[in-house]
Amino acid sequence: MRREHRHGFTLIELLVVIAIIAILIGLLLPAVQKIREAAARMACSNNLHQIALANMNYESSYGKFLPAIGKNGCCWGTWMVPILPFIEQDNLYKGYINFGGLDWTGPRYNGGVNAAVTSVALKAFTCPSDSASVKGSTTEHNYVLNVGNTTFFQVALPIGCTPGKAGCTPFLGAPFGYYNGASIDSTGFGWDSTLPWGPGASPVAGPQPNINNGLMGKQYTITSISDGTSNTLMASETIQGSSGDYRGFTWWGGAAAFTTYLTPNSSLPDVMDGGGCGAVPPMPPCTTTSTLAYPRMVAARSKHSGGVNAAMCDGSVHFVRDSVSSVTWNALGSAQGGEVFDGSNAF
Repeated sequence: MRREHRHGFTLIELLVVIAIIAILIGLLLPAVQKIREAAARMACSNNLHQIALANMNYESSYGKFLPAIGKNGCCWGTWMVPILPFIEQDNLYKGYINFGGLDWTGPRYNGGVNAAVTSVALKAFTCPSDSASVKGSTTEHNYVLNVGNTTFFQVALPIGCTPGKAGCTPFLGAPFGYYNGASIDSTGFGWDSTLPWGPGASPVAGPQPNINNGLMGKQYTITSISDGTSNTLMASETIQGSSGDYRGFTWWGGAAAFTTYLTPNSSLPDVMDGGGCGAVPPMPPCTTTSTLAYPRMVAARSKHSGGVNAAMCDGSVHFVRDSVSSVTWNALGSAQGGEVFDGSNAF
């Protein structure tokens, strides 16, 4: 009787099989990563759509768009607070007190009972392409509102220039007010009310009138967007900065907005005066020095390849390429500029 002998793999055959598997893995990994990033980008786009719808629902309820910042500047809450009831976070909203800083004895965004609100990481405000970060116990997020085509101060650049003259970029309106009531300091404009009461006031004297009080964060109606809601940006993405980098720290006024003076993912630095840039050199670029020519501003930035997601004031969401021209991006940032542009150059 004849026996058949079965032989196992030879060493060479085994090495060939391993090599083939390695090649297949090498081919599949980029495809898997692309699929994963596409899913993350889609989730990010959906987040922006929900934020846009929440803003529209707020407008339906109050007749104006969200306040982008509290009336006394940086530190008594941003749009992240009044939007909460419109993203099914009413309990968090009820837990936040002193929005706008109009009660001079009340806490700021990260103080007292408000810390229980601002320590919560909100999925609706977080892009899965980025890594979650915190500053102390305060969470960071990935979305910012459009405050126009120049600077957080919403004036022509350089500060003090005359619109219409060479080298002067006029401010052409925005769907949200920001530091438009800031006081003047040595660099041109301050970034906050020094206090929500006047000079010389004390806990004994009580609150006093202040030139800044109630001027910042002006709210606008939908009809004020004369460029058209489909031609005007409402919100876009930002990155969550690690360590001492304050980008993404959107409970704080210095990081809760963007302007279109810088193009998406610009190689020029964000101006984080009053905050911090973290590691040296920071990536993306960043500076804490605000000047008359280059005052406080933040670009739209993302961890996606090639661009940023952005929501328009009509609720639509687009992926805007990094290669968008500065003229087109500047026009998308203005609300009353009257510019004519081809959206195909951006989306």
